[in-house]
Amino acid sequence: MLKGNLTCEDISRLILPYIDDKLNEDKRNRVALHLRNCPFCMEKYRIIKSLFDTIKQKNIQRAKKFQQYKLLSAYCDNEVSQNTKDNIEASLALSCDLVRRVLKINTLKKILNDTFEKKFENIELNLEKKVIERLKSQSIASRIKKFFLKN
Repeated sequence: MLKGNLTCEDISRLILPYIDDKLNEDKRNRVALHLRNCPFCMEKYRIIKSLFDTIKQKNIQRAKKFQQYKLLSAYCDNEVSQNTKDNIEASLALSCDLVRRVLKINTLKKILNDTFEKKFENIELNLEKKVIERLKSQSIASRIKKFFLKN
């Protein structure tokens, strides 16, 4: 089966152990050689590797969140050392400061947007007024009225 060059079928069976780094050096080198020379298997490898990396990253994030929840639970139950307690309180204070900064930025954005919208509305109203004044000044309305009355 694995003597000489590897087939695409061989690669299909070896791709997971290759990704998990569970192959001996010889098989690993032969799989790598096949992947370099076979675009189909290389694409398959990239897709599977990408999926595994995504799953691994999500598991790491979940583990970090779980550890954070465990640590906060221990903090709430007063079951952590003073040093850990100080670190948690500093992080919470920093988080509160960041939240305040974000709220200030969002408030500023809202004020700017509201101001812009009001200015934009005023510009539209002023343009409409100018058009109406121009029509009146040129007495186009009366000309149109006369045209329709004649016909």
